[in-house]
Amino acid sequence: MKSGETIMVGDITKDARYLTTLSSTRSEMIVPIRRAPLAPILGLMDAASDSADAFTNEDRTFLEQCSTILAEVWH
Repeated sequence: MKSGETIMVGDITKDARYLTTLSSTRSEMIVPIRRAPLAPILGLMDAASDSADAFTNEDRTFLEQCSTILAEVWH
């Protein structure tokens, strides 16, 4: 996660960056956990689905908000 940005992959079979963990996974979102946009990354939140294009921009916004709350609790 070089960019430090949330990564959403609608179909992992078409993304060369994806490393298979579960053979049933079709889409995935990885959200950095940090207190602010440029703050150090404390961890990652990983959401996966067995459906292609399972995640929406609303899901992204929600998980990014959750990651900020987690970072505040952990720090």
